Amino acid sequence: MGFKGYQLGELFGIVLLLGATATQMFYLDPLKRQIEWRLATFSIQQSAQVQIKAVQDNQIALLQTLNAPADRIKEAEAEREKILDRFKTADANISDYMIDKEGVEDNLQLVVLALFALGTLLAGFGRAMEMRRRSD
Repeated sequence: MGFKGYQLGELFGIVLLLGATATQMFYLDPLKRQIEWRLATFSIQQSAQVQIKAVQDNQIALLQTLNAPADRIKEAEAEREKILDRFKTADANISDYMIDKEGVEDNLQLVVLALFALGTLLAGFGRAMEMRRRSD
């Protein structure tokens, strides 16, 4: 009992459907979740950066108001710059990750859609040919 061409096409279409579903479930969805988590982290980090800058600016303004020694004010300014530089590095790391993964995600979504469409067409064509053969 051999398979006919349309039956093999239907079987291949089902395999493509399963492959598209597996790619969506096991790679694209976790990648989307990871990107969303990084975006949430980025948002929290941006908020923290603004708050820390405000606290540091207030500290410097308070030191200036209290006529603190110039070296203490410069030390506070240097500390502020050091802290903000760490945020800039983290910002760059997150943006680099997002840029790297965005293209991968877009391309994989197109591949999944193509596999799903082709699999559906092949499976549908195989079913139609089977129904046509039985009606003859």
